[in-house]
Amino acid sequence: MRSRRKLTLPDPNVRRWTVYGKAAVVQAIRSGALTAQQAAERYRLSAEELRAWERDFDRHGLYGLRATQLQIYRDKTR
Repeated sequence: MRSRRKLTLPDPNVRRWTVYGKAAVVQAIRSGALTAQQAAERYRLSAEELRAWERDFDRHGLYGLRATQLQIYRDKTR
């Protein structure tokens, strides 16, 4: 069985997002720990960016949140 990494919310001043940081924000929104508006304000993100993270996570899991692979995944879904 794979070990699960506990997702903790990143620092509000994060400058470089990791897949785990993005996933933690998505999970916090879905669990009700943060609202989408609170997350957007806390991390200075647009609503569109948060929706894109959720969409990419739903479609491709953690790997869908990788910035370097984003275009590859999006091209395959068109």
